Amino acid sequence: MGRLFLLLVAGALVLLALTVPLAGRSVVLSAQVGYWSAALVVLASFGSYSRMVRRRLEAGMVADEEADRDVIDKLEDPFGLYDEEEASGGPVEKKSIRETIREEKARMKKHRRSPLATARDAVPAFSPWRLGAYGVLVLGFFLLRDRQLLHLGAYLASLALPIVLAVWFLLTTEARCAESP
Repeated sequence: MGRLFLLLVAGALVLLALTVPLAGRSVVLSAQVGYWSAALVVLASFGSYSRMVRRRLEAGMVADEEADRDVIDKLEDPFGLYDEEEASGGPVEKKSIRETIREEKARMKKHRRSPLATARDAVPAFSPWRLGAYGVLVLGFFLLRDRQLLHLGAYLASLALPIVLAVWFLLTTEARCAESP
């Protein structure tokens, strides 16, 4: 997360270097307020997600039942309808539609999540850091608008820049992790 922060700081400096000589005061302020409020949202989101994953790993809540299925198999057959017997050409029983539907309902009922589990997963969405970051975003917008300093084009473009940098950071980090043994 420290490298992401450094990347976001570098992005802010580049944005500042581009806007100061080329634009007026309202464009520079709108771009910086938009950039930093979006950067705070990105950092708070990454932090809350990281804490949620760490807690789940510590609690042993990682689902191992599908560990043997690879990613392509999960994408092509998310419900496990094509098992190994059918793929190998082995004997396949003919079942009635009603029986198949009953089995699928039972399988779905087994994987149904309780309201408590759903609420536990929704907690990171309402973390104080994320709510504070969104508060800064809204407050910055209203302050710029009330002081007639809002340049909407610069504000919206600078809102997108930290998100683009974060996605680029994730893609390069993933590629770097895939290359190392």
